[in-house]
Amino acid sequence: MAIAISSRKLETHRIVARWRAFGFSRVDMVLFLVLLLLQYPLWFGAGSWWHVATLQSELHQREAHLQKLEQRNAKLAAQVQSLEHGEIAIADLARRHLGLIGKNEIFVWVIPHDAPSPAQKPS
Repeated sequence: MAIAISSRKLETHRIVARWRAFGFSRVDMVLFLVLLLLQYPLWFGAGSWWHVATLQSELHQREAHLQKLEQRNAKLAAQVQSLEHGEIAIADLARRHLGLIGKNEIFVWVIPHDAPSPAQKPS
């Protein structure tokens, strides 16, 4: 342990000697360390530039998703409005989903030409 401490002191003295070679005093070194400590939260803390950029990216993704949901809600609101004020929309939905056939209408079932026949089983 004594060797490690003495090597740390030696390294510290080397750093101080280099600083003094450039004309810096101890006050300059202390101010520089304070500056570094103040810069740490700016670069690595909760409000850092990287964290803010990540949050902005997430915000843009959520806004795009919200815009899609708003479009879907507008479409559904238009369908509700149509169903509340028009019988044609109700009849159309009943035909499509429930198989409604009105009076004086004929049911026609069209089978596509390329559809497999019931005798042929798809493999």
